[in-house]
Amino acid sequence: MMKHLRTCTIILTVLCIIGFGHPGTLCAAAGNTAGQFALGWQAYDAGRYEEAFHIWEGLAQKGDVRAQVNLGTMYDSGNGVGENPVLASQWYRQAAEQGNSGAQYNLAVMYSTGRGVALDLGQAVAWYRKAAEQDFSIAQYDLGMLYASGAGVTKDKDLSVQWLYKAGLNYLKENNTEGVLTVVDAISKIDPDHDLATRLREKIPGTGDASPGKTAPGIFDNASIGTAWPIAAGYVVTCNHVVAEVETATLVTVSGREIAARVRLRDETNDIALLEVDEQDKLPAALPLARSQARLGAEVFTIGFPRLDVMGKTPKLSVGIISSINGLYDDPAAYQVTVPIQPGNSGGPVLNMKGEVVGLAASMLGIRDTASGNISMLQNISCVTKVDSVNTLLAQLEINTGAIKELPRKNGDLENLAARIQDSVLIVVAR
Repeated sequence: MMKHLRTCTIILTVLCIIGFGHPGTLCAAAGNTAGQFALGWQAYDAGRYEEAFHIWEGLAQKGDVRAQVNLGTMYDSGNGVGENPVLASQWYRQAAEQGNSGAQYNLAVMYSTGRGVALDLGQAVAWYRKAAEQDFSIAQYDLGMLYASGAGVTKDKDLSVQWLYKAGLNYLKENNTEGVLTVVDAISKIDPDHDLATRLREKIPGTGDASPGKTAPGIFDNASIGTAWPIAAGYVVTCNHVVAEVETATLVTVSGREIAARVRLRDETNDIALLEVDEQDKLPAALPLARSQARLGAEVFTIGFPRLDVMGKTPKLSVGIISSINGLYDDPAAYQVTVPIQPGNSGGPVLNMKGEVVGLAASMLGIRDTASGNISMLQNISCVTKVDSVNTLLAQLEINTGAIKELPRKNGDLENLAARIQDSVLIVVAR
């Protein structure tokens, strides 16, 4: 996946389709359309969005489904053109009606959120189903969850499990272990005794008879602990002070699986580190970055791993508001928030109510007693590094040709947002 696509949810989903190719969904066009499309792609990846737009617009008007999807993506993200979800939905629809499963999924997301079209869960379900019937795994997962909740369809536990199981099987084909574990967890919550969850778990390579979620004993002893989250293909982000003394670290998923990582880039000024992993397929879905600044008073929350020694290794959620749009001493690169954090939260995502990351949990504020040397932590004052600095660091990365799914940007209540996001949060162990 190219570096300019890392901040757009729908682009990542779509370009995963185009990059690997589903020739049965592509429309034939006159001339060297493949070469023209590739030129558009080169321009897009180099940041020449207007040039890419003009190339793809000509192809899209001739019926090239790939170009139609990418025009929809550009209007959706605002890259090279003004952000226009209405036009995005129109281009997605043209590609979706030609049978492109990625476009069908994108259109379903728009109907489910009311972005660019009127909110219509019935239409969302219809388009999710079309993509799901083409074995589009994330559409199968979302459709299964809709049947579990009864949103837009009649609640049906059996159909929910069936679609989730199909998603799990496709995640297995994609070597997406975390996707399979997410499905196993979802099925187990819907029906704790269902044998399909057990079947999927047994199919995960390397698990054998061992229970998933077991980490090596002593891995956390005498280690620097923080929180991280996937941000791009093969990369996660955390605070630099968590990994300041090391060049390698271990990431631990919520299921307990360990992933080896190494520090790729550091921004010591803004306390950010990007870690790279070789086993990209083991990373859970990436979190989308907010496209605009958070406003004063906006509700935000974080999920992370504070004080593992006493609070345990399950993800912990804390909630608050943006209490200042600038950090300490009016630092424009940071926010002040009322979200309470503890050691171990460092590097964790601070998210808005659409599930977009607005910043990284960076530090608490305390007062040192000059006589005793003791530090008293101030309540409800924490500092958060804005995602602008993360984007700046990301721009320094070389092109990464891998692909990673990114969670959708969807408004929700805290409970549903937590359920969607928690599996994408990782423990960082530096020793």
